[in-house]
Amino acid sequence: MKKILLGFIMDGRSGGLDTYLLHFIDAVWKEGMQIDLLTNEADSELKKHLSRYGSRLTEIATLKHPLKQFRQVKQLIRKEKYDIVYLNVSTSMDMPAAFAAKSCQVPRRILHSHSGGNDCESPLKKMIFDILQSVCRPVFYRAGNEFCACSVKAGYWMFPRRIVQSENFQVIYNAVDRERFRFRPEIRSRMRKELGIEERFVAGHVGNFCYQKNHAYLIRIFKALHEKTPASILLLVGQGIRFEDVKRQVEREGLSDAVRFLGRREDVDGVLQAMDVFLLPSHFEGLPTVGIEAQCTGLPCVISDSVTEETRISDRCNFVPLKESPEYWADEVIRMGELDRDSVVYSENAVNYDLREQKKSLNRLISGGKDE
Repeated sequence: MKKILLGFIMDGRSGGLDTYLLHFIDAVWKEGMQIDLLTNEADSELKKHLSRYGSRLTEIATLKHPLKQFRQVKQLIRKEKYDIVYLNVSTSMDMPAAFAAKSCQVPRRILHSHSGGNDCESPLKKMIFDILQSVCRPVFYRAGNEFCACSVKAGYWMFPRRIVQSENFQVIYNAVDRERFRFRPEIRSRMRKELGIEERFVAGHVGNFCYQKNHAYLIRIFKALHEKTPASILLLVGQGIRFEDVKRQVEREGLSDAVRFLGRREDVDGVLQAMDVFLLPSHFEGLPTVGIEAQCTGLPCVISDSVTEETRISDRCNFVPLKESPEYWADEVIRMGELDRDSVVYSENAVNYDLREQKKSLNRLISGGKDE
């Protein structure tokens, strides 16, 4: 029986990394296989979901207590004798579990980068974390013997150049159910009616309210758009630490009637159908799954140039420098919004983001490069 320890998951609903981990389990699990997960706080709904695979969720200490985390993971590995420890992380500071696996001589130790920057609310904290990242990066990779990332850019964020350019590194794309997100005019019509936005020009964004997603600049862009196109409206899907700050900014700018806070949604595919343009002015990304989802609906996307070019899978995706003015961004949103959604052309690499292709890649990863 193959035994795999997988980390780190939150509640199964907190963004792209959690989605990837659940896709992973669904893709590779077979009868007789044991896939367990590490978390900092066990979620009851997630436990229930994982029970169908017989997967166990183990709480470990956060990085605030690195030695405790190291001891807990080491104890778990010694007890369960895992064949593979597969750690999915956003920073090279996530060293304790990785070195616990190395100290236990786990045969396969896979390190997977899912980010391209540190998401910190405080500028001082971000500076400290960036310094720690630069210190830990030359050390972290030594705990692994196989390396992955959701994009080449995310690979360089986490690992030395010689690792990214080696045969021991591979990109595993953040895939989506392309059929689920395929453009459907009937769903678009229904969603716009339900939201009361049938006659409006609709810009939208999906993402956690945090530093990474750059909501403050997003609101400035929308203010410029609203001045040029008074019938415009902004849909914001998500929750997060900056939620109240963004609401206050919207109120200060006099945009309360034009910005809709939709919270966390289970029907993101439907909300994307309702939009005319998708906005993603992020400070950084590993590879934003939502950007792929938006393009799968044929939605024109205006994305910051801080996001990797690997995100582009259609001719409806344009990258704009964050140094450009909100007015410049607004003009680009208006231009992109005039494109015919039905005639979108997808690039050859779009197939890499299909769940079926990801399933093949994940099974090859777990089997050590062999097709199963």
